[in-house]
Amino acid sequence: MRRCDVADDLRLYGVSVDRATIFGEVAETYDQRRPQYPAAMFDDLVAATCLSPGSPVLEIGCGTGLATVELVGRGLDVTAVEPDPRMLQVAQRRLAAHDVRFVEGRFEDYDGEPRSVGMVFAAGSWHWVDAELGLPLSASLLQDGGYLATCWNLPRPQDLPRPPGLEATYLELAPELAGMASQVKNRTQTHRREAIATSGYFSEPKAFSYQWTKTLTTAEYCDLLSTHSDLRMLGPDRLTELLTAVAEVVDQNGGKLQLAYETVLYLGSRKSQK
Repeated sequence: MRRCDVADDLRLYGVSVDRATIFGEVAETYDQRRPQYPAAMFDDLVAATCLSPGSPVLEIGCGTGLATVELVGRGLDVTAVEPDPRMLQVAQRRLAAHDVRFVEGRFEDYDGEPRSVGMVFAAGSWHWVDAELGLPLSASLLQDGGYLATCWNLPRPQDLPRPPGLEATYLELAPELAGMASQVKNRTQTHRREAIATSGYFSEPKAFSYQWTKTLTTAEYCDLLSTHSDLRMLGPDRLTELLTAVAEVVDQNGGKLQLAYETVLYLGSRKSQK
């Protein structure tokens, strides 16, 4: 049996941990294992927003800089806000060769110059933002004709089979997460698109979609699971037990697992404020 050694990473966590900042203890693993975003999405984003090299962009919750590097790679002038100093440290190292301004803190507390950026961008982070504060703040920061762009990597379990026994493992060891093994929970973000559209600050967001797959080894898959907030909330002992059992199931089914994803991008333009 292969043991997924996550207990040391989880020693500080219990059920009272803030899920929005629970990733910091595994910042390096997060950086290595979390799925990145398709290059085509960033190409479409720049084309749709008519942003040009040097255009100012504010990124919400940059994490370890997985998306930041794509933005600066297209010549955009990025200010990246991140609440977790451990994640921020990885991002700063990743972007050391680039002129990115990093701000430690919550986006809701960000005190930026009004109408100073051409795009507010959030990759997998908008759901952590208090929309009642984040929507008007985003609108206030955007220049006339600026855009709010939010994107997520969403699992598509219906496209690929799960290893037999994986769901039973969850039911036995973490029944409150039953359904995660096959990722059958509805993880669409359409309600967030609707919230942007009905806020009064933005136009109806345009939707873009990109489908792709990724193959992981047993160890890589366990690493990925260890960065998911809902699993980390189990606490160190239960998570270690669960991941050890998951590793055994994947090993028994060839030692590799193919995952299917859909990346969704919502792009709403700022309405003129009278």
